[in-house]
Amino acid sequence: MRRQMKKLMEQNEPKEIVDEQLVKQVHQIEQQKKQKQVFQMMEISDSEDELQQEYKDEECQTNLSEETIQTQNDQSNKNQKKKKNKNKKKKEKKQQQELYQKCEQNQDDDFEFLDKIQAQQTQQQQDQIMQFQESDENGPLSINIKRLNYNKELQQYFKNAKIAGGGQQKKGHKNVKQQYLTYNPAINIPLPDKFNVKFGNLNEQGLQLFSLVASQQYDRLQSDYTIVKGYYDPSAIFNFLQMNPSHCEAQFDVSEYFRLKGDYKQANELLERLLYIYESSLGYAFNKFFEKPSVNLEIEDNIHSKVFLMSLFKFTDVLSRKGCYKAALEFSKILLKFCPTRDPYGALFLIDCNSIKAQQYEYLINFASNFVRSVYKTNRSSIVFMPNMIYNCALAKFLEQGENHQYSFKDENIIEAINNFGPHPLQASHQVLIIQSILLYPIVLKQLAESNEFIKQNVGNLDSFIENQRKPFKELLTEEFLQRETYLHWFLQLDAEQDNEGFLKSISIFVEKSKSQWKSNEILKWIKGALGLIINNIKSQKLDLSSFYEDLTVVKEGTTIYNEIPFQYRRYKELSKSHFLENPERLDFNNIFAENIGAQQQQPQQQFLINFNPLNANNGLLQAIFGTLLPWVHHPNAQM
Repeated sequence: MRRQMKKLMEQNEPKEIVDEQLVKQVHQIEQQKKQKQVFQMMEISDSEDELQQEYKDEECQTNLSEETIQTQNDQSNKNQKKKKNKNKKKKEKKQQQELYQKCEQNQDDDFEFLDKIQAQQTQQQQDQIMQFQESDENGPLSINIKRLNYNKELQQYFKNAKIAGGGQQKKGHKNVKQQYLTYNPAINIPLPDKFNVKFGNLNEQGLQLFSLVASQQYDRLQSDYTIVKGYYDPSAIFNFLQMNPSHCEAQFDVSEYFRLKGDYKQANELLERLLYIYESSLGYAFNKFFEKPSVNLEIEDNIHSKVFLMSLFKFTDVLSRKGCYKAALEFSKILLKFCPTRDPYGALFLIDCNSIKAQQYEYLINFASNFVRSVYKTNRSSIVFMPNMIYNCALAKFLEQGENHQYSFKDENIIEAINNFGPHPLQASHQVLIIQSILLYPIVLKQLAESNEFIKQNVGNLDSFIENQRKPFKELLTEEFLQRETYLHWFLQLDAEQDNEGFLKSISIFVEKSKSQWKSNEILKWIKGALGLIINNIKSQKLDLSSFYEDLTVVKEGTTIYNEIPFQYRRYKELSKSHFLENPERLDFNNIFAENIGAQQQQPQQQFLINFNPLNANNGLLQAIFGTLLPWVHHPNAQM
């Protein structure tokens, strides 16, 4: 602006007269400049004050930030120190672990053999626990309640037939006791309690012992019945039973009369009623016997328990004659389950036979392998090498294949059979098991051949048969090693002559009970192939029987015992072979009574009562008849 004014003055200097308006403008302009300067000075002062305030605020903020930074730094330093300490501890732990691992590695290297032994022991303990803690469904003595209904099994064979007393038993009210042994609704009538259950101590295997105690009313009836039996008059027994239909021993004797006469229908009805009386008297505790298969009960010896068990035995026999093999298998398991460690009625000879007839091959293998482990709680003992078990298990393995039978045998099968005495012998093939059975018990094969007349059978040969395998049974059965009758196998525990007698009795019972199962032509070919292979190896001196039998007499040092029989065979000495006959002979009681009872009735009645002894079979004809069936009658000193 000054420059512009100067220019204007210079331009206007020569002029004498100045424009007044121009002067005013200039004056106004100068005033405006002064005002602007004043305003600028004021703005500058204000800005300085603001700057000072901002500066102060910035200083405060910086101070605060410095303090926070210091605190943060202090905390970070502390955290860093902690982290350093943790890292140090971790490093120390790692170092310790590394040292410990190095020590363990050194120890493992030094004691590797001991670790292997310990691992084997722990594995054996685990296997033992798994074997002892079997499930209820797969246990050797678990009972399939559905199969106890024998009428259903009959209806499968005769679909359109009406079974007498048949029909499934109806479940009652929750408070009403469920019946398991009897499925005939016609006999489900209210009965007074005849027996009470008296529980005792546990036995060595931890099984609960109980016995049957008769009521006072039943004891009076029992004393009356002993007098009636002393008359030796069958009509007197029938009259007593008619007056006292709930007397158990009278019903059993009459059922035996009908059974020997050949009237199995009447015998079956009486046995059903008899089982119903016992089961109704035992109360609710008897239900647990079926509902919880892990509960094992054992009965002590008394007359009532014996009649009950003998009734179960006879009823099982009746069911097998009817063709109800599955139901017979379940009832035979019940019979064994009441006395699993003593088996007074030979239930072990019923289970294997009924298992094969019912085509329960897997169950038989499972039963033979796990029965002792389940009952005796030990891995040392087993029933696998009982003659009836080893033979029937081999047959079960053979029949399990159906039509795909393998008749071929190799020399390696004999070597495997000689060494098949480990913890699991039944895992071998049926070829190995039948060879082992013949080598261990040739007397069984000889008796089977005699009872089934193998020499008359035209079996034929297979292309795989060589040398002695192609010979007929008539020549094979004359071999020397089949005539062996003494058995000193260490696992049989034949410590006395009574044990040997019981062992031979068990073989005769097995042959009599199971001989019909070994008649088919396919089974005879299988036996002929095994027997011929053994003779081939004996004549070629590949098999030394003398050393084999010597090894069976004594256990070698360092060998583990697995398959020792857990009981003495003397307990089977008093069993009657006639109880196990497949086809018992019928007796003509009319002629017997006509010839003998008249002479006996000539003796004074008082003399009968004086000399009467219910445990003596020589007292009279009726006692003699029933004495052949009741082992406690004609064996007063027998140990059941």
